[in-house]
Amino acid sequence: MTVRSAPLVAGLGPRALANRQRILAVAGEELLRDPAASMEDIATAAGMVRRTLYGHFPTREALIGGLLDQAFEEVDRALDAIDMRRAPARAVADMTIALWAVGDEFRLLLRLDETQSCVRTADRLGPVRRVVVTLIERGQADGSFHGDLPPVAVARVLTAMVLALLNARNDGEWVAADAAEVAGRTCLISVGVDRDLAADIARTAAADASS
Repeated sequence: MTVRSAPLVAGLGPRALANRQRILAVAGEELLRDPAASMEDIATAAGMVRRTLYGHFPTREALIGGLLDQAFEEVDRALDAIDMRRAPARAVADMTIALWAVGDEFRLLLRLDETQSCVRTADRLGPVRRVVVTLIERGQADGSFHGDLPPVAVARVLTAMVLALLNARNDGEWVAADAAEVAGRTCLISVGVDRDLAADIARTAAADASS
């Protein structure tokens, strides 16, 4: 999992903050590998005694809560960057590429949600799903997306597909340098956008995101 800056915690010195950041980074990697990873597994992977781990996170739920807080900061920033005033197809491409940039965090959230390791995950994923549903509704209304399925169902399909693509990337099954662009194009094709048009939209969105 990508190492992010740990949120500031009142009363912690530089060393304690560094330990906390390491715990969160390692916990993310371990929970991606095995959502049932124990506190002992995480302490061992982090190279620290359990007392140090429990000093920061007294329970597994508290650890997952801290990890979710950090992950959702990244996801929320990705969502905030989406210009919802744009055409639905462009907004879907922008969203896919933005979430791809925080793919480890997004994949962890979905993994925890799938395995019900944390009851808060489904609720906190609500904003992501609401944005997707809104974009699908707009695209179906203006005819740019097909309307064979209800928006909520399409949102589920897109979410599952992005997760599958992220897993393929992280498992080494798909190592394309332009993976984010391809993921955006694939999402657009899945909702009914013409292949050539989807390619143009995703290419432009990826270029804008990297500029």
